[in-house]
Amino acid sequence: MANDITLTQPDLINRLRNNLPAGYTDATFKKPNAPFTTPTNTKWLRGTVLFNETENVTPDEYQRTFGFYIVDIFFPKGQGDKNQLSDAKEIQQLFNNQEFGNTKTWAASIINGEEEESWFKLQVSIEFFMEGVL
Repeated sequence: MANDITLTQPDLINRLRNNLPAGYTDATFKKPNAPFTTPTNTKWLRGTVLFNETENVTPDEYQRTFGFYIVDIFFPKGQGDKNQLSDAKEIQQLFNNQEFGNTKTWAASIINGEEEESWFKLQVSIEFFMEGVL
């Protein structure tokens, strides 16, 4: 494992991309700084990687960096929340306490929804870390 964001960010994005809940496609999954057209009247996802603090674990430059992977789940207003909550639960289970590639996750939480323009948004917040020598 390496403390390297160029490995960890793709790990997180590709884990979701390769395991999208039913009804999503690569075209309805917005990735960081990639071209995207917001769909009309259909559900879609947005993934955002937020890096947080780095700790020195040992004196020999072995470090651990923590962060959050936020997955926003957008549904058109008025479609109810049952299917949206089901999608959130599936994403939560995909990331909860997992190790893949260069990344370890330990907690994935569903965060209360809110309205955003013509959308109702739920979030899954995934806590992760990467570690190793820089």
